[in-house]
Amino acid sequence: MKKIETDSIYEYSRLFDAVIDTNKLSSETVVRDESGNLILHISETYNIGNAYSTSDEFYILTAEEYREYLGKARENKLISFFEYRKLLRDCTDPAAKITSFEEVTLHESGMRFTVDYEIVMKDGEAEVSEYVMNYSGGKPERVLQRRAVCGADAVLAVLNGCKLLSWDGFHGKHPRGVLDGTMFSLKATVNGDSSIIADGSQNFPKHYREFRDWLYMILDQKE
Repeated sequence: MKKIETDSIYEYSRLFDAVIDTNKLSSETVVRDESGNLILHISETYNIGNAYSTSDEFYILTAEEYREYLGKARENKLISFFEYRKLLRDCTDPAAKITSFEEVTLHESGMRFTVDYEIVMKDGEAEVSEYVMNYSGGKPERVLQRRAVCGADAVLAVLNGCKLLSWDGFHGKHPRGVLDGTMFSLKATVNGDSSIIADGSQNFPKHYREFRDWLYMILDQKE
């Protein structure tokens, strides 16, 4: 976090409280300033004699830090699950694009299967691999089934077409009355050091099937 040095009243719109300590008379609130920056406002009140004095500090938050404080707010029961989801979506710029990626891993499992799909940048190209779990030796072992290579631009087109950035924070609760199904988890590192994490059980983010179908198509092609 980068501290903002200001001697004047800082103008902002409150988004949510992440931490409230009534014993210490302190709070940590996430706000958005007039320039659109995500800001952490730390406020502390001191009792000096018979008078109270308040100290305010402001820090610019990265997207990752914003998500951390959003998690604190949910953990501290200061926001509901639906508020959490909305605030997480609102933080994602609809116009934002993935311009680079280091690794994308999709894990799927069901009653009779466990499979990993990986997209990794290697020597300037994207290497797409499919692994299955082998339990015959007593210890789980990932076994390579198929592998294909394609251009990085083709992967970026798919990631952005499926709006992978908007998947971050998705947690699909298993639907009531559904006894079986597919569980998934996705982890990706994009745009240098930004992470995307999502999971669900027979409950998937929008465009999930298009992304999985693309993986099938690429892996069906020869290396």
